[in-house]
Amino acid sequence: MKKLFLDPFLSIFYHQDKRYDINFFSTLIILLPIALITGPAIPDILISLTGFYFLVISIKYKLWNYYKNIFVFFFILFCVYSILRSVFSEFPIESLNTEGSFFYFRYLFFSIAIWYLVDKRPSLTKCLFIIIIICCTVVVLDGLFQYFIGKNLFGNPKSSNSRLTGLFGDEPIIGRYVSYMASFAFLLFYQNYNFDRKMTIISIFILVIAEVFIFLSGERAPLFYITFFSLLVLIFIPKFRIYRLLGFIITFFSIIIIMQINPTAKQRMVNVTLEQMSHTHFPLLPYSYLHEKHYVSALKMFKSSPYYGVGTNLFRYKCEEKNYQYKTLSCTAHPHNYYIQLLAELGIIGFLFLLIFFSFICYVISKQFIYLILNKKNRLISFDSLLIFLILFVYWWPLIPHMSFYNNWNNIFMMLPLGFLMKYLYSVRKNGIN
Repeated sequence: MKKLFLDPFLSIFYHQDKRYDINFFSTLIILLPIALITGPAIPDILISLTGFYFLVISIKYKLWNYYKNIFVFFFILFCVYSILRSVFSEFPIESLNTEGSFFYFRYLFFSIAIWYLVDKRPSLTKCLFIIIIICCTVVVLDGLFQYFIGKNLFGNPKSSNSRLTGLFGDEPIIGRYVSYMASFAFLLFYQNYNFDRKMTIISIFILVIAEVFIFLSGERAPLFYITFFSLLVLIFIPKFRIYRLLGFIITFFSIIIIMQINPTAKQRMVNVTLEQMSHTHFPLLPYSYLHEKHYVSALKMFKSSPYYGVGTNLFRYKCEEKNYQYKTLSCTAHPHNYYIQLLAELGIIGFLFLLIFFSFICYVISKQFIYLILNKKNRLISFDSLLIFLILFVYWWPLIPHMSFYNNWNNIFMMLPLGFLMKYLYSVRKNGIN
């Protein structure tokens, strides 16, 4: 037990290089899953401090190699363009300040800091995995208490539409937290433990628990994320197929039983979803008619300024204008889709940055799928590298409602795997990516 849970933490704090700065900021990363439960403020402080730390030491120790890659170049270019577009927008102060879009570059330094700290403290990934599992366990148990009792352990009731909130107060984001964390924990689990039969069953069990709980939470997009990720694991990882298929069967029958016992769960997750999808112009896509109104309003903004958009984070202000309204309730804080939001606010130029990034992810995954079909095992990248691509592919999947592109709480989940991607992508000999 000591070797499994305590030794990884001891190896960070008693490392032979005696770099207390690395120990301190590694601790901040380890605390991040806990901080994310408290809301957006504390985790944003942690990632900002970590990013600023790397900026300082990269200059002090001349760590230029961490900047010499295409991701850093395009990220900086995107941030510069976004700031310029804000400055020359109709509401420059609001565009620069809302949700911290002026400091969006902090996510870049945070991602590179992850890369650097994992290089210096490899056991950081194991520590992070342990903390994530503990946090998810606490969140799930508290959420189940709220589901069955009506209030969580701190007396916080369910939201009015029977969605769980648990430790997240009045924010129905508990399913999103578990979905993101469970997928990322699966990656860290594989990186740090030998996948014998016992460990494989444990990893699949984690996904099954997450899937069933997310269904209970009443959050549909996170359920899509975790299910989509599980399906990709089933397709791309032959050694997991039997176990993952059994996991799907267990999840399916568990949900069927839940719907029989509690018809309310079926009402929101199945009946309401199908009804909302049926009222859209494209009824097979997983979004509601209300989302479609936001999309149409955003696309009207894109049409009015197709190259540059209306300005970073200005959808919430411009949607009030008559020219951009679409029926009733089309105005909201953001369009609920990253790609449509960037089209509206940054035009084709800003949209291309995200499109190129996602296209690269699709290219790598498609190539691996072809190699898998042709049985070219020597061309397949390592499983841990592939998992990073699969996670990013699911997180950035375009055909589903999203949170705001600039939401700091959400962005931490999105940017955390990016540091691992850069680390593994530029270990060319190890991973065989070219």
